[in-house]
Amino acid sequence: MNKTRLALALPFALATLAGMAATPASAQTVRWAAAGDALTMDPHAQNEGPTHVMNHQVYDSLVFRDQAMKLAPRLATSWKITDDPNVWEFKLREGVKYHNGNPFTADDVVFSILRAKHENSDMKGLLTSVVEVTKVDEHTVRMRTDGPNPLLPNNLTNLFIMDREWSEANKVTLPQNYKAGDETYAVRNANGTGPFRLVKREPDVRTELERNEDYWGKGSYPMEVAKVVFTPVRSAATRVAALLSGEIDFLLDPPVQDLERLSAAKGIVVRSGPENRTIFFGMNQGAAELRSADVKGRNPFADKRVREAMNIAINREAVRRVVMRGQSVPAGIVAPPFIDGYD
Repeated sequence: MNKTRLALALPFALATLAGMAATPASAQTVRWAAAGDALTMDPHAQNEGPTHVMNHQVYDSLVFRDQAMKLAPRLATSWKITDDPNVWEFKLREGVKYHNGNPFTADDVVFSILRAKHENSDMKGLLTSVVEVTKVDEHTVRMRTDGPNPLLPNNLTNLFIMDREWSEANKVTLPQNYKAGDETYAVRNANGTGPFRLVKREPDVRTELERNEDYWGKGSYPMEVAKVVFTPVRSAATRVAALLSGEIDFLLDPPVQDLERLSAAKGIVVRSGPENRTIFFGMNQGAAELRSADVKGRNPFADKRVREAMNIAINREAVRRVVMRGQSVPAGIVAPPFIDGYD
């Protein structure tokens, strides 16, 4: 059987593997590799790229960004600011079940938002404006902010909803304290509403997912993939070799220097698209002295002229053409065009 293998050039262009159309319907198992593994399966413990990518397969957020990077419904079907400009109302999707069969309700949303605001949570910074979350009915919640916050839905795109009953039963009502090295049940186990169930988790070795046959999005999203086997492979050369040899089917982060070779290889399709990522040169302007510099007693970056000189010295077009092999867009600010506030 011939299988089309996929290299995805930009890591956040795809929200979930359920929508991966490059694998034919006959290919029931997808072997996926990337440079880094999720740090934890606790959805509120770490605000970090590979962790979110994995948790998006298992959990759902209220709101997410689609492949065009537009805000779209997930567990919330609609949202609006009420007559009170400090209150957002979210209507929740009905008929959704967790992987263990428990129904999804407003109680889970209230629980998850409060859990994500806990001091252990690495997601709490996205919810600093939220001062209260209340259940209106089984499928309606309201969030009160400390002032008008038009960006609240944007802050919820990686805020995953957990089953309150499951969390209480497994003593994970609080987020894992990742810095302290906590090992809770939620670190290696999950019970979400997403397109895949977590079957096996060996951190930095192997993660196995299986299709959620009761997924609420079935019929709206392609669901050809029955099983996903993820293997983190730190070496870029090894990842590319594995794709070329057929050991894996899907490579999330191919090196830009290998894209031409992969595109020319038989049976491999390279897909690229926009991503929410900016590579930038950060200058510490606030410190009295730079710790890593040999200039002592002062901070050169505190001088506007030095910063302007650095800006002029960086050849953005050369970076785009030579370093990124055309897979970047020169930028003047950190935010990409599809993020609120860009213009």
